[in-house]
Amino acid sequence: MISLPDTSKAAVRMVAWWNAVAVRWHPVTLIVIVWALLTIPLVFFRGFNSDEGVAVTIARTAIDDGYWLTPHMFNERFVERPTLLSWVIAAISLPFGSVTQFTARLPIALAVLGGCLLIYSLLRRVGASVAAAVLGAALFLSCPLMLRSYVMITADMPLAVMLFSAFVLWWHGYESGWVSFGRWAAIGGVLALVSLMKGPQPIAYFAIGVGLYILGARLWRQIPGLMLAGLICVIPLAGWYAYVYVPGDELQWASFMRLKVGGAPLSSPPKALFELFTETLPAALLATIYLVTHGFRGSGNVKGAFVKSIACYAFAAALIILFWRGGSTPRYYFPMILPLCVLGGLAFDALSVQRPQFVAPVLTVMLAILGYAFVYSVVASPLLPKQFRSAQLDARRITDQVHAAPGPIYRTAATGLNVLPYVPTRIIGAKLQLLETVGGPAWFAVPTDEAAILMAKRGDALRVVMPFGSDQEWRLLRLDK
Repeated sequence: MISLPDTSKAAVRMVAWWNAVAVRWHPVTLIVIVWALLTIPLVFFRGFNSDEGVAVTIARTAIDDGYWLTPHMFNERFVERPTLLSWVIAAISLPFGSVTQFTARLPIALAVLGGCLLIYSLLRRVGASVAAAVLGAALFLSCPLMLRSYVMITADMPLAVMLFSAFVLWWHGYESGWVSFGRWAAIGGVLALVSLMKGPQPIAYFAIGVGLYILGARLWRQIPGLMLAGLICVIPLAGWYAYVYVPGDELQWASFMRLKVGGAPLSSPPKALFELFTETLPAALLATIYLVTHGFRGSGNVKGAFVKSIACYAFAAALIILFWRGGSTPRYYFPMILPLCVLGGLAFDALSVQRPQFVAPVLTVMLAILGYAFVYSVVASPLLPKQFRSAQLDARRITDQVHAAPGPIYRTAATGLNVLPYVPTRIIGAKLQLLETVGGPAWFAVPTDEAAILMAKRGDALRVVMPFGSDQEWRLLRLDK
C-alpha cells in the first residue's frame, strides 16, 4: 500500500474535519450563528465611517424635512442616483422619530444573511453536498471585500444580493423546464428594486449575463420574458429620473455613471484585475481552480448548464466593467462575489476527494480570515471606542456644545460627513461665501483652511470651539452675533 505524503494526509484531515463540522449542527443554524457573531456587534459598536454618511443623511433628511422621492442631504439636492437604501432606512426609522445606528445598519446586516442563505440554498438545489453549501456561505463571509461591508451603509452589497436573487428566480424556473411570464414579472420587480438602489448600470450583470446564456443556448422562447422583465424594471426607474429632473441634472448623472471623461481616475484593467482577485479571495481562487479543472461541463450532480449560466452571470458584465473607459474599483464587482462563492462550493465537492491538496489551503485561508473577522467584531469593536466610534465621540462633544449654546450648524462641502448625522440639531449646507456674511448665533463646521479664512474676515465675532474628525481635519466655530 502506497502511503500518502504528510502534506496530503494533512489535506485529507482538513477536508474530513470540514465535512464533520458542516453536518454536526443544523447547517442553516450554523450559518446564522456565524453571521450573528460577525455582524451584530458591529451594528452597535461600529460608528459611521467612509461615505456612510451620505445614505444616513439622506434618510435623516427624508424624515426631518419630508424629502423622500427627491433625495436631499440636509438642504441640498442629491440626485446623482436613486437612493432606495436610504428610503428603506428612513422607513424603518420613522416609528422611532430619527435615524439611529441600529436602524441604519440593520438592512445591511440582514442583506448579508440573505446572501449567505441564497448561496446555501442554491448549492443544495443544484445537488451540492451540505459541506459544499456551507462552504459557499462561509466563502461569502470571508471575502476581504465583504469584511468591510458586513454593516457598511452603502448600496453595493444589498444590491448584489438582490440582483443574485433575480438570477436564482430565473434559474429555478429554467431548471423546472419553463420560465413563466409570472416569474419573469417577478424578476422584473426585483430588478426594478435593484435599479432604484444605484441606477441602471448594475442591471447589466443580469441582463448581459442571463441574456448571453439565453442566446448561446438558443432559448428563443425566453427572449419575450426577458424583454418583459426589462420593461418592468425600466418603468419605475425612468419615472424617478423624470420626477426629479431639472435642467443640468443629466451632467451629474453622466458623471456618476462614468459615461464621460473626467472625475477621479480609477484603476486600469491590470490593476483592477489584481485588486479584484485579492479582494475576493479565497472564493476567487477556489472558483478558478474549479473552472480550470472542470471547465463548464459540470461535476457530480451539477449540470453543465448551471455552470455555464452562473459563469455568464458572474463574468460577462464584469469583463465589460473591467475595460470601462473610466476605470473601475472593486465595489463595482460586488454582484460577482455571490456566484464566485457558488462556484467555490462546487469546487469542494469536485476536488475534495481526488485533489484535497487544492481544497485544504483555501479552507485554511478562509478560516484564518473568519477568525480575524471574529476578533475584529466581537473583541476589538467593543473595546476600542476611539478606533471604532470616533465619529460618535465627536458628535457627542458637538451636541454638548450646541445644547449649551443653541443655533444651527452651517457646514461646507462634505465636512463632518459621518459625524453630523449623529447631531440632533438643524444642519445647513452652505458655500464659504455665505458663511462670511451670515448672522449669528450659529455654528460653522468647516475644514481647517476655511476656518482660517473665516477667522481672518470675521475677527472677534468668531471663535474656534473644537477640532474634530479622525485626523482633526475640521473645525467647529461659534458665531455669537
